[in-house]
Amino acid sequence: MKTLIKNLLRPIYRIYLSRKKKREFAQNLERITQELKAPGKKIIYAITPPSRLKNIGDQAQFVAIEAWLKRHFPEHAIVEVDKDEATWLTDSYKSLVDSSTPIVLHSGGNMGDRAMWSETSRRIMIESFPDNTVLSLPQTIYFHDTDFGQLQKSKTEAIYNNHKNLTVVARDNKSSDIANEMFPKCKLDKAPDFVLSYNEQKEPEQTNGKILYCMRKDSESAYTQTDLEQLFASADRPYDVFDTTIPEAITKEQRKAVLDDTLTMFSQYDYIVTDRFHGLIFSVLCKKPTVVLPTVDHKLTSAFDWFDEVKFVKFAHKIQDVPAVTQDVLAVQERTTPNWNELHFDKLVKYIK
Repeated sequence: MKTLIKNLLRPIYRIYLSRKKKREFAQNLERITQELKAPGKKIIYAITPPSRLKNIGDQAQFVAIEAWLKRHFPEHAIVEVDKDEATWLTDSYKSLVDSSTPIVLHSGGNMGDRAMWSETSRRIMIESFPDNTVLSLPQTIYFHDTDFGQLQKSKTEAIYNNHKNLTVVARDNKSSDIANEMFPKCKLDKAPDFVLSYNEQKEPEQTNGKILYCMRKDSESAYTQTDLEQLFASADRPYDVFDTTIPEAITKEQRKAVLDDTLTMFSQYDYIVTDRFHGLIFSVLCKKPTVVLPTVDHKLTSAFDWFDEVKFVKFAHKIQDVPAVTQDVLAVQERTTPNWNELHFDKLVKYIK
């Protein structure tokens, strides 16, 4: 009986969701339109994560990038266009965008066929504004060697190389090599993950005596449940398990608070073990001894090159190596980190000045 009722109600629920989404899009378009019509200089910051994207790392990048934009362009209003808005609303507002308005595209690990939602919205922004300066902030680039992956790679190559003034910034050495192969007509650069530009975390007076295992639970994880049980069994002290993808939606108003709370939580642990890209980034920001495990692609392995000077972070190539590598990072007394803004992020301003 319950199944019958669910089947009867499902079409009604879909209609409700569709109408709700249309109302939401209408409100979003009105907001974007008003911001674009307002007097003064503007920067469009596009393909940002909507609230329904529950990944703290994606939302943290927005917090860091918005702060970077405000620091370097205090006279500009920042017009946010999230991924859904870029995909569905760009045709409706693009006539309001002056060709002198720079467009900045969100950073992350989604330039490729694994994340077609993101790649599609990025293509739309690049194609829709052929006369504007476009800066695509640091991305991990990965296209599968499959028919679908290579088809999407060729589409991305054609769209990006056709733009008059597009800069593509890779997030790691492997992605930089791929960018050099794919985008001969674009400006190219390389920089680490943008969350490293965020410097508002505070170190606690004392830790809680525990390990934090920050581990993936999605298709990019390289580990079975048995592997994870083996990892946890090797713990030398009490531990907690956490993932940077959380159950709750992260509204635009909550982004900074969620990031700050996450950094406060990380800072309370003795050390971190993670296969999450932003598990590594948060650990570095909090200057915590950290053991990093690989995922299914080069997102972490190649990006790890940025941390050669960060002595309290080390790579474990397999779970069995974690106890020994843990002892290595705990023995490191030096907790200094580079000035990421001075070395990398502030230099990217030249592409949209």
